Amino acid sequence: MSISIITPHYNGPDGLLQVYKCLLAQTEATWQWVIVDDLSELSIRKKIQDWHEDIEDDRVKLIFNTHKRNASVCRNIGVDFALYNHIVFLDDDDIISSNFVANRLIKFQDFAVFQNYSIIDKHGNIEIKKPLETRYLNCFLQAKFIWQTSCILWNRSFFNSIGQFHSQLPRLQDVELAIRALQQSSDYLVLDNTVDFYYNVIPIRERQNMLKPVCEAVHLFISELLNTSSLNKEQISLLSGYYYLCVKYLERSGSLENVDLVQRNLMLFYKKGYIGLLKCIFGLTVLKLFVWKMLSPSLFLRINRRIFKPSGT
Repeated sequence: MSISIITPHYNGPDGLLQVYKCLLAQTEATWQWVIVDDLSELSIRKKIQDWHEDIEDDRVKLIFNTHKRNASVCRNIGVDFALYNHIVFLDDDDIISSNFVANRLIKFQDFAVFQNYSIIDKHGNIEIKKPLETRYLNCFLQAKFIWQTSCILWNRSFFNSIGQFHSQLPRLQDVELAIRALQQSSDYLVLDNTVDFYYNVIPIRERQNMLKPVCEAVHLFISELLNTSSLNKEQISLLSGYYYLCVKYLERSGSLENVDLVQRNLMLFYKKGYIGLLKCIFGLTVLKLFVWKMLSPSLFLRINRRIFKPSGT
């Protein structure tokens, strides 16, 4: 028994070297690492190809896309080349402890969640994340993302059966996948694990170009992908958290360039019946006041938080 680790890569060769260093330090040596390069610059592709040839390690599989895709497609491609039935996704800028592989040599059915992890900011500060929530689906339905992509150890057969990562989502791919998994699985584990994974995070205020992809992802997720047939009234009411997510990125983008996408999503939530008429009117009014600079960014965010962010999040 072992695991296949899948890493999408784009122009980050130093990160690959760091991940490989972590893998060489593993206490369990029977791992596989699948790297899927998403059409990096030619010089970088040459560099990692030379590196791959130099290490002469059969456990490392290197795949080059012939045209640009995205991280989700790279992950799905990596699954096709996995040797083992248990798979985990790891980004090329993350760090794992020496017992990461050994800790995942466990028995489970559909998927297992190693819910405790650490995040590392740009200054090297480490914060341990230990979610206390047990209503996992409800957390994701309200845009409270309690599990990072690498937290989940997948049974490859189950992962494939639920459709893998959605290839067209510009953001929220792991969130949408987690919701699908929770809705369709009847047998999964959530473990109170020892932290063995360190995730590099970019603060939301530094993600100034993220508003458009986030809004587009929310629109696709809400309009087409989310299966609400099994959701109760309480769970439906939680979905407004995704509109608040758009508002948060708008406020922190420092630009009004894509405010129309935020308004489009507000109207979508109303048309879907996820918010009522009064909330929709209030949301539109607050949005207009913000555009007209009659509300400060902080007040705009506080008002929207009060209206659209589900309580307790």
